[in-house]
Amino acid sequence: MWIIISIISIFVLLAISLQIPAVQNFAKNKAVSYLEGKIHTKVSVGRIEIGLPKKIILENVYFEDQEKDTLLAGEKLAVDISLLKLFDNKIELNSISLTGINANISKNKDSVFNFDYIIKAFATPQKKEDTSAPMEFSIDKINLDNINLKFNDATSKNDIAVKIKHFDTRIKKFDLNKMDFEIPKANLEGVRLKLNQGLAEAVNKVKNITEEKAQTQDLKIKLGEISLADINIEYGNENSKLNTKIAFNKMFVSFNTLDLKNQNLDIETLELSETKGNLVLGKLEKLALNESSNPAASNNWKIKITKTVLNKINFKFDNDNSVAVKKGIDYQHLDLKDFNLNAEKISYNTATISGKINSFSVNDKSGVTIESLKTDFYYGQKGASLKNLYVKTPSTEIKDEIIVGYSSIASLKENPGELVINANLKNSKLAFKDVLLFVPQLSDTNPFKSNPNAILNINSKVSGKVKNISIPNLEISGIGTTKIAASGKIIGLPDAKNAYFDLNIRNLQSGSKDVNSFVPQGTIPNNIQLPGQFSTKGTFKGTMNNFATNLNLVSSFGNAKVNATFDQTRKNNEKYNAQAELDNFDVGKLIKNDSVGKISLKATIKGSGLNPKTASATADGTIIRAEFNNYFYTNLKLKGKINKGLFNVNANANDPNLTFDLVSSGSFRD
Repeated sequence: MWIIISIISIFVLLAISLQIPAVQNFAKNKAVSYLEGKIHTKVSVGRIEIGLPKKIILENVYFEDQEKDTLLAGEKLAVDISLLKLFDNKIELNSISLTGINANISKNKDSVFNFDYIIKAFATPQKKEDTSAPMEFSIDKINLDNINLKFNDATSKNDIAVKIKHFDTRIKKFDLNKMDFEIPKANLEGVRLKLNQGLAEAVNKVKNITEEKAQTQDLKIKLGEISLADINIEYGNENSKLNTKIAFNKMFVSFNTLDLKNQNLDIETLELSETKGNLVLGKLEKLALNESSNPAASNNWKIKITKTVLNKINFKFDNDNSVAVKKGIDYQHLDLKDFNLNAEKISYNTATISGKINSFSVNDKSGVTIESLKTDFYYGQKGASLKNLYVKTPSTEIKDEIIVGYSSIASLKENPGELVINANLKNSKLAFKDVLLFVPQLSDTNPFKSNPNAILNINSKVSGKVKNISIPNLEISGIGTTKIAASGKIIGLPDAKNAYFDLNIRNLQSGSKDVNSFVPQGTIPNNIQLPGQFSTKGTFKGTMNNFATNLNLVSSFGNAKVNATFDQTRKNNEKYNAQAELDNFDVGKLIKNDSVGKISLKATIKGSGLNPKTASATADGTIIRAEFNNYFYTNLKLKGKINKGLFNVNANANDPNLTFDLVSSGSFRD
């Protein structure tokens, strides 16, 4: 009992005495003298406080390296350690608090650190292999204030400088043996980080890639809430000529799961605000180091983000190896401003990506301005969709749904007709200038070339496979005077030449100026002039070479009706059957012939063959009124027949300017 009481008394007296400034000062001086004698460089400590059995505080600490430069200097180092746990082979750090720390670490060309001499000074002779259990290490709280660290590596040519205004965290699990860590909460504020990587870094990266990959797979880390504020990071790489800077006011991340081994990341909340950054890929004199021979890390990441909020993001990207384009958005030279995103339930894996965008807006120096974007999006191996879609720019407004389906992306190249489309665009507007920003090469083709500022109004619904597409409604306007209102079905696309059309044209309105801007030059013969304005209604069934149509035309040249079938699938055996009417129609303007004027007629023609030498056909018509050489003629009737080049015609007219009866026959064979 006396022995136990004596030991306790000595321990209590020691603890009490260590609270006396004189004793603390004595212990400090002894420790400094011991360290200086051991490492042979300058060491100073302003104050030491030891509160047994846990607390140790050092103030105004200074360590000098062998070059007489500052190795470590600090205003205050406070450690709360359970000293009695050391007897149980445990290091239990309840808290570490560092204030006003300055550290300068360097490694020379011989891979020797500037603190290696300290390690050697305290090194002990090599002992026999220790079979005892390793010491357990744990840590609870970390608090850092005003930390400045510099690291210079002459071997890999890495220069790192970091300043931290404040950092605090609590560590729930810290298992070095199993590489298992859990950090429920961490706060980081006022960071200034500069990292420059020299030419040797690329080689080191290649050399150690397999080792780094193995270490990452064994690491287990569970994170909770990470809060970052006032962060400024600069990075440069001489090998790749890459330079980047990023600064943001606030970033908050709340983790559900972070599984590095199984490549699984589940984030509850991601918030980033007031960010400025840039990335520059400098011009390379020669190709960068080829790392293709090294095993690439597999990418099987599964990422989920329940809530994403990005506000006031400004970012520039320039690839100096790519020449800047003069028109449209340049993906190698971006200048994004006011990038804002509010999204939820974002999910990514190697097969699919999906989520809901509540709001999105951005501006680019090219002129791209997205004022609003909302949609539920999905992209997968069998299809993609934009549901509840709303896109708005200063001139464009698109809504409401686009869904596509396919057996695989690769299959679309071989069988584009198998693409399934379900699109519903309600009262939408598409500005050509917005299209040209993303596809500037269209600026030299019509209708974009002739109508660069047009705004297309679309109200349409389509569904089905491309090879069998149904169009319940198609309403388009906005290019000049052209308007289309139609519905129907198309079978056989994308082969338009052989596709079958079943169309109900409720209204097709256009004019010569618009049509000339749509069709390629030379499509309309030089001796044909289209009406300045026209509109038509009717039906069209069949292919381009074999169809039936019933159309009514109202135009600035006059009116016309045609009900016809036409089959030209067999050359020299074309078949046709048409009933046509012209009502005061200016045929002379149509065929650019001043001798011919306006004509009103009714005619029926039926036959086969377009070559007069081989054709067989009958015709029956009445010219109600016709203008020719400034004369007007009425009541001209004609009946005719042609059979393999031989023709018979009966005609008569009863008009003050022309009265005749005609019976004629002949041959086109010669």
